[in-house]
Amino acid sequence: MKEKKSDIKMKKPEILSPAGNIEKLKFAFAYGADAVYAAGKNFSLRNFSGNFDDKGLKEAVEYTHSINKKIYITVNIFPHNRDLEGIKEHLKFLNTIKPDGLIISDLGIFAMAKKEAPGIPLHISVQSNNLNYMEVNEWYNLGAKRIVLARELSFEEIKEIREKCPKMELEVFVHGAICMSYSGRCMLSDYMTGRGANQGECAQSCRWSYELTEEKRPGERMPVKEDERGTYIFNSKDLKTINHIQEFIKIGIDSFKIEGRMKSLHYAAVTAAVYNKASENFIKNPGGYLPDPKLDAELNNISHREYTAGFYFGKKGDIQQSFKSSDYMSDSIYMGHINAVQDNNTYKILAKNTIKIGDKIEIFTPAARSIEAAVLSIKEIDGTEITHTKGEREYYIKFEMKETADTFSIIRKNTDDNKKLLEL
Repeated sequence: MKEKKSDIKMKKPEILSPAGNIEKLKFAFAYGADAVYAAGKNFSLRNFSGNFDDKGLKEAVEYTHSINKKIYITVNIFPHNRDLEGIKEHLKFLNTIKPDGLIISDLGIFAMAKKEAPGIPLHISVQSNNLNYMEVNEWYNLGAKRIVLARELSFEEIKEIREKCPKMELEVFVHGAICMSYSGRCMLSDYMTGRGANQGECAQSCRWSYELTEEKRPGERMPVKEDERGTYIFNSKDLKTINHIQEFIKIGIDSFKIEGRMKSLHYAAVTAAVYNKASENFIKNPGGYLPDPKLDAELNNISHREYTAGFYFGKKGDIQQSFKSSDYMSDSIYMGHINAVQDNNTYKILAKNTIKIGDKIEIFTPAARSIEAAVLSIKEIDGTEITHTKGEREYYIKFEMKETADTFSIIRKNTDDNKKLLEL
């Protein structure tokens, strides 16, 4: 029986964050994520994001369940015959550690998972290009619990799918990089480098600079330039929907997915905090809700390209490519994070970049608070006083500050203008 629109209860969606390793996983949860998605060393679409070996996956699942959160494991490559036996063994292993879901693209892997990992919910990956309600309902009839909708859909199309597929859990990407091809179905990387995008090895050939050669003049390379910065003919902007989350919540979207298993823990923390806080604000006061410009601005502090609302809310003629640069930018530089709270405004900090006495810094907390502070003193763990941090390790740092910070808080410096980060 088809449910009426009024039967769909408005609820806070799950905040689903990327977890390229155990550290990013813990930070995502500390900053408000309800669930994370992760992968083993093989059979996912981000083979260079660090990922987990079998021991690490077991640890990740156990930690996640110990804090009553959820973890989904991606097995979403498009497999060749040679991959199938390895995938079968991987599914058997996953069945022993019991993650909360498996993210799958291929129908063959889907059938195999039902046999080798019975009882683990199956989610259909965005790689399956899920574009219409007939497809969504068919996946439901086959036994899928959740489907990740294609980024190429408009909001009105998503709304119609929600209305005509009331039993299927719907997940949408709300933030992160966008592929120039249909949700990752791209052959450029494979053709140009031998690294298959559909096998988890994308070289991001779409972001490269290109030159032109003419058939009768071999060896004469002519630069292709749109302006003084070069050319970016395949260079998509990054997705950002923070000012539209209320619209997704109103129609009953179950999960807000954030792209970025290869991004930094700063990225994982900030995106989780911002989308979680915005969702909480709307649920508390749906009638009087207005998007918070401070939360919007916070997303400029992480590594990103120019932003767009993508296909969801874009209008015909909107420019979704960036013609300025393919480089990342940020309004702040990630300097480190707090591993332990001492006393008297002193913290044990893992430094990621050089921190000096006198530095004016910002501390971003798991509660999404920003605290202004100045560095008063720095000590090695053995108590030796120093003037600046040297290398990526722990130090005791004392701050002048009016508020206290918590474990997991991010230490960062604001930049005067958008500068490229070394982090990804």
